[in-house]
Amino acid sequence: MWLSEPFTKGQAWIDIFANANHKDGHFWIRGNLLQIKRGQLGWSEDSLAKRWKWSRGKVRSYLKYLESIQQIVQQKSAIISLITVVKYDFYQAE
Repeated sequence: MWLSEPFTKGQAWIDIFANANHKDGHFWIRGNLLQIKRGQLGWSEDSLAKRWKWSRGKVRSYLKYLESIQQIVQQKSAIISLITVVKYDFYQAE
């Protein structure tokens, strides 16, 4: 049911939070080993657009908005967008 319809902005925020890593780790993408920390999400804008059933422009705009209100920090590369949830540890105490 979660993925059956286009996401609202609230659902998109919960989805970012729910899919952020709960501990430090790594993953491979396009032959590159990427380190990812607790509270980070390593997905492309295109992947998020498909998941949320949004346009890529809407995803980009929403992520910029979240960044402007200091909910996330983005680090972009040619391979991936690394999204850090700013207060992840506050919301998800171990």
